[in-house]
Amino acid sequence: MAIDRNLFAFLAVAETGNLTAAAEQLHLAQPSLTKRLKLLEDEYGARLFERHPRGMTLTPVGRVLMDHAKRIEQRYIQAREAIDAEKTNKLERLKIGAGPLFQRALLANAFDTLRQEFPETLLELRADVHEQNLPLLRHGHLDVVFGALITEIDEDDIEAIGLLKVHLGALAHLDHALHGKTSVTIRDLAACPWILYSNDKDTSSMVRGYFVRNGLTPPTFSIRTSSYEFGLDMVAKGNYIMPIPAELDQFLRPSGMRVLPLDEPIDRFISGAYVRSSTLAYPVVRRLLELIRQKANELQIQLTPKL
Repeated sequence: MAIDRNLFAFLAVAETGNLTAAAEQLHLAQPSLTKRLKLLEDEYGARLFERHPRGMTLTPVGRVLMDHAKRIEQRYIQAREAIDAEKTNKLERLKIGAGPLFQRALLANAFDTLRQEFPETLLELRADVHEQNLPLLRHGHLDVVFGALITEIDEDDIEAIGLLKVHLGALAHLDHALHGKTSVTIRDLAACPWILYSNDKDTSSMVRGYFVRNGLTPPTFSIRTSSYEFGLDMVAKGNYIMPIPAELDQFLRPSGMRVLPLDEPIDRFISGAYVRSSTLAYPVVRRLLELIRQKANELQIQLTPKL
């Protein structure tokens, strides 16, 4: 069995429940993905999925394979990375997934330094929230994922490394009426039109929880967008509110936007890195984490007096 092909294909379909989504995740044509599943079913002599109009679900045999396949996948990736590190101690491609906070505030300087210190390593960035990037880390398509450390990880070989305390705030245009207040309350925000970055379900839950905790009806999001940049453009041009990490404030002020002076953050959480233990064998990965930690500490020191 070609573990890096057929079994990974099975895992992708099992986790997404959809051939199209799994094919996109694996960068495969759908007929090729279907062929790989058929090879597995022929090998085990049983159907692994039930096909439905809206997707695919595991059969009892498929669920048994799923339990074992996850462990096999983890060990396979660990072995491959450990052997590569032992042979060369170099990583040809460092594949990083990162959400908006890390993209805008923390990664650029680190990339510059890594290019100088590890010129043989190609740096690749996939811009998305951790919810979308974590499955790619599990399957070996990413090496490090930066984002909110909210999702519980039950894999033994994936470590969660805290790097930054994040305060979720509300972004508005500099001319927004609420910027005229020294302290903005939740009731001030209740009537505002909100924009939601739709890829980030955790932020949506935090905003709703913020209102519910204070005995108010959660706001109706006026705009949902899968483009973070489009959301920022709408805030810059209109009267909208967008939930973002307050740590991004200094990076957005030149574009005519500021985080509102809330009397309390919408929520607080830890952001950091998800990384496979075997990947830490590479010096370039350890150096990346060191650089991000240094930059995160600087950002935290700059922000603390304002919170």
